[in-house]
Amino acid sequence: MSVSSPKATMDNPFSQRVDALSALETDERNLAFIIYVLMCLSPLSLGLTALIAVGLAYIKKNNCSTFVQTHFRYQIKSFWVAFVIWALATFIAVLCTGFTIFSFANLILSQTGIANWQTLQFDLTRLDMSRLSVPGMLAIVAGFCISAGLTVLATLWMVFASIRGFLRLNDHKPIGKRFVKA
Repeated sequence: MSVSSPKATMDNPFSQRVDALSALETDERNLAFIIYVLMCLSPLSLGLTALIAVGLAYIKKNNCSTFVQTHFRYQIKSFWVAFVIWALATFIAVLCTGFTIFSFANLILSQTGIANWQTLQFDLTRLDMSRLSVPGMLAIVAGFCISAGLTVLATLWMVFASIRGFLRLNDHKPIGKRFVKA
């Protein structure tokens, strides 16, 4: 029997193992592609698809033996970088909102002489807004601008990291510096 005949290829256990590994690698690559798409769509879903994507990446990161493993690790790293930036932006926005509420509540209370909150009836058009601190208001506006900028930065990071990884995976290349061929 000749080596090139189809029967010889089917009887060869090494060939069957290579085909099985190739099919497994294809499945892993397809999952990595799906994760990149989910991460890229995460700004539109308020991060929900990113949570699903990182969950899938965590599940698969130790169960694959190919270069696709580097993509799962990259996806996890990209998620956490964006998450930290988004968390910082949210913290700054909440802080600025709280400071704004405190400033206006203090202004209202200082000018109306309210003794009982149950009988709260006053005219906000008579408030003297000049008593608000200009540096305080500038700090609030700057805080909201920083928060918005960080949100845009995190969104761009998530989208560009996903596109970069997607393109590397499409070219059958690992991503990251720590990839070592076995």
